[in-house]
Amino acid sequence: MVPVGLAVGYNSVLNSGSGTNANDVKTLKILNTPLALLATVNTSSEITSINVIALSGNSLGGTIISLPAKSMAEVLEGEEPRRVSDSYAGGDASAFVADVEGLLDVSFSAVGILGRAELNELFKPIGPAEILLDSDVGNTEADGALRIVSKLGRTTVETAVLVDVLLARQIDQGEAERFNHQKSVLTAIGNTVGLGLALETESTALASPTDIGSFFQRLISGPVQVWQFSATAVPRGDLNPKPLDMYQLDKSEVTMIMASVAPTSITGSGLTGQLSLQIDSPFNNAVVSREIVRRLLAAGFNIALVREVPGPPQEVTRLLYVDSSVLAGANNLADFIGEVSVNRTNERAQGIDLQIIIGATFAQFLESNPDIPTTTVDPDE
Repeated sequence: MVPVGLAVGYNSVLNSGSGTNANDVKTLKILNTPLALLATVNTSSEITSINVIALSGNSLGGTIISLPAKSMAEVLEGEEPRRVSDSYAGGDASAFVADVEGLLDVSFSAVGILGRAELNELFKPIGPAEILLDSDVGNTEADGALRIVSKLGRTTVETAVLVDVLLARQIDQGEAERFNHQKSVLTAIGNTVGLGLALETESTALASPTDIGSFFQRLISGPVQVWQFSATAVPRGDLNPKPLDMYQLDKSEVTMIMASVAPTSITGSGLTGQLSLQIDSPFNNAVVSREIVRRLLAAGFNIALVREVPGPPQEVTRLLYVDSSVLAGANNLADFIGEVSVNRTNERAQGIDLQIIIGATFAQFLESNPDIPTTTVDPDE
């Protein structure tokens, strides 16, 4: 299932049009979806968790997404491979934030890199929470001793324990062994919050927060959806010559999620001449959404907005356009996503060149497991 943010996008990311132009085209506004970075840092100045908060367009609540602290950073040709957390060595917050923004192709409106005291204060409104852990959480203390922070299984804990789980770092443990612990904390927060804590009223929800405290308060004032990016360990090789305990994100998944929960915070690839796409999926299936994003990225499009829309899907995938001059850039689309019907529309979202509504033909196309045309670059490679 896709995160609630995609479904929320259908209801609230787009609102009424700002008017019509000479061709009687209605332009829908994409509501502000601000993004914040919430990272945790232990007493050894190590980044122990990285989380991204995306607020709903015009309501309380939002989505919180975790990624490995040791995610592989995007580096320039000739640069030595590194993890985004390595940029924080010596407390260089600006380099660390730039690396995370570059990895996700987004811009943050607020940043919090918090230690134990600040995290305890941030989590204070949540109160006791039930957490489910798939393994014991251990932390290597200053004297080298191992302390068990929380044990395997389901238990109700105070927020201080949630904080300690995010900060825990066992020196002989790889990131893959502790990554699920972070999602367990976020899930515990989301489940405890439920439909939202009585911290803010709907009338104050439209103001864009600028600090991590306000971001988090607005997040937990409404329903909280949790997502965790999939990540693959990078083996020894050209991408990881040392080798490091380092993990590569799925670019297609990152694009899919960011374009659904935080479309106005996306910075884009920076490539000129790319057409911007809106993808609407009636399948409510992350596999389908991720696969069409992967193929459209390989075809050279910029994915600006992804939404889940009511089903069932129509038979044929539809390509909607306002300006026919952009169609030349989509003339080989069927090679990537199967049969497409092309139709003119008089309504589009701001900044969007083409809208794709996924049809049953795309699912049928995928059943044959077609290769992506070799004249393009697969974004996962």
